[in-house]
Amino acid sequence: MRDQTIALAGVYQAATMAHELANSGAIRDNKSWEVSLNSLYKLDASSTEDVFDNNLSGLALGYNSLIKSFDKDSYYINIIKYTITLLTLAAKLPQREEMIDTIAKGLQESKVLQSAEEPLNSAVIAKLAQIYSKTISQMQPRVIVAGQPFHLKDQAITEKIRAVLLAGIRSAVLWKQTGGNQLQLLFKRKTYIDEAKKLLAT
Repeated sequence: MRDQTIALAGVYQAATMAHELANSGAIRDNKSWEVSLNSLYKLDASSTEDVFDNNLSGLALGYNSLIKSFDKDSYYINIIKYTITLLTLAAKLPQREEMIDTIAKGLQESKVLQSAEEPLNSAVIAKLAQIYSKTISQMQPRVIVAGQPFHLKDQAITEKIRAVLLAGIRSAVLWKQTGGNQLQLLFKRKTYIDEAKKLLAT
């Protein structure tokens, strides 16, 4: 369950940052942002931890969101919705080979835009957002992000939201690969919470 919890925390982390961006226009924790987005480039990782740069403290936001969501904290209602939708979309992705190829090609193209000083610069984020728009957002159900209209009309913010949702799909695919399924979200809540608390403690 440890690997599943790490992957699920990755989905929760992406959903939480999408929620933060839509409502405040900013992300509270830059480390979470970097760990989530860098996971998009770890396609041949040697382990679940390696997907997140072996930096499990960089998923603290995700562990906390997972714990509070499963404890039915009302603040997390939209975050839970986004998480469930991302998990549903990731389950459908293996049947869409063309889409997987488009995502892989887009990620390669985005790597060229990275610089040593700023790997996740605005050009890279714009490219990741474009990949999401051309692929995942064409599938059903769509992730409908709720927030402040002022922020949702800001192109730079909406690009960040799409980029981080793409990272959420990466984690959701990983969750499926580690044996995660939707029934476990109903029946193994306590196990996930206990694992997340253990991971937070380390």
